[in-house]
Amino acid sequence: MTQLSLPPVAKSFYTFCKKCDADRYHLVLTHTSSTSAKIECEVCKSRKTYSLPKAGSSSSSTRKSAAGAGGTKAAGSPRSHTGQYTLMMDNQSDKPSAQYSIKGKFSDNQKISHPKFGIGFVIKTFSDKVEVVFQDEVRTLMHNRS
Repeated sequence: MTQLSLPPVAKSFYTFCKKCDADRYHLVLTHTSSTSAKIECEVCKSRKTYSLPKAGSSSSSTRKSAAGAGGTKAAGSPRSHTGQYTLMMDNQSDKPSAQYSIKGKFSDNQKISHPKFGIGFVIKTFSDKVEVVFQDEVRTLMHNRS
């Protein structure tokens, strides 16, 4: 993409949240100009102004806000949990999610809904544990307990 444009109003996009100190999905509330918009973090509900990065600027903070990735890992990198989460969310966004319960049994690539951590995807299963990638990190949860 050669020219950056603002995401449409009422759509979510991935960028850094200063309050959460993590990459998060933000909802676009309104466009305030052709290069800025009011956005709201979907986790902490903080509101802020998002501006498109300046053309030709190559500072790390610009790359961070434009790509929505923290640090040196790219958002689409398969080694990055945020990239893995985004990829799985794109592929399974239309599938229903199973409610997480310690008594439930889950399988690989299953979409789950956790009451505290939100939507996640099972990436590895064990007899009594599952590794789940959530928006903020990969967590190990108990399962298959009766």
